[in-house]
Amino acid sequence: MKQYICIDIGGTSIKYGIIKEDGVFLITDEMPTEAKEKGGEGIMEKVRFIVADYKNRYEIDGVCISTAGMVDWKKGCIIHASSLIPNYTGTKIKERVEEEFGIPCEVENDVNCAGLAEFYGGAGKGCESSLCLTIGTGIGGSFVYRGEIFHGFSGSGCEIGYMHLPEGEFQDLGASSVLVKNVAKKKGLKEGELNGKMIF
Repeated sequence: MKQYICIDIGGTSIKYGIIKEDGVFLITDEMPTEAKEKGGEGIMEKVRFIVADYKNRYEIDGVCISTAGMVDWKKGCIIHASSLIPNYTGTKIKERVEEEFGIPCEVENDVNCAGLAEFYGGAGKGCESSLCLTIGTGIGGSFVYRGEIFHGFSGSGCEIGYMHLPEGEFQDLGASSVLVKNVAKKKGLKEGELNGKMIF
């Protein structure tokens, strides 16, 4: 049975592991993204570390990466990333992983991946279409119709976090990371002392 390295790149943490083609995880782990501090290149260093480590220890058939930001899923590169991940726009994840490690790599937006997971095995199972919204470091959305992600003409279908509002982009106003920052300020605490789970 084939085995794949799975990496989920979020604004706060990178979750990763090895998954078999039947959907069962063999191993899982996570590390901080450090997106603000290290930016896009720092993320790529972490991806390289994960792939190299697992490839040395396991028989690996490919790499699948879900990531924050707008993704060109055909080329496997970042079309646009918000200020939450500096210098991430333009990062050619698929090309760099395949060239360095010689195994296939697929890259998709993280919320699109969450939407597919819900469609096939979660709240959307058995439905013709499903809408998935996520609120975390940023805000994301995906729409799945008959088992396929709706990418839209420019590849940014359902990217609600980037909607322009009078005060700024939607995710810069309403994401959990913004809520944590505002609550910490009101309570006179450091941001690191709170998280979304503690507030809710």
